[in-house]
Amino acid sequence: MELTIESVIKIIIGIAVVAVVIGGLFLFGSSISDFFKNLPTGKIYSSLLK
Repeated sequence: MELTIESVIKIIIGIAVVAVVIGGLFLFGSSISDFFKNLPTGKIYSSLLK
């Protein structure tokens, strides 16, 4: 398997997206958990975010 420039760029973009999502959960976790508490299935999501 060769790593071309295209595949390296896709890997870097994928890692950046995952990092942004994880960082967003840390920064806005309380707001997200408050949002999911108002939903009928909020107990499941709020237990995952704690």
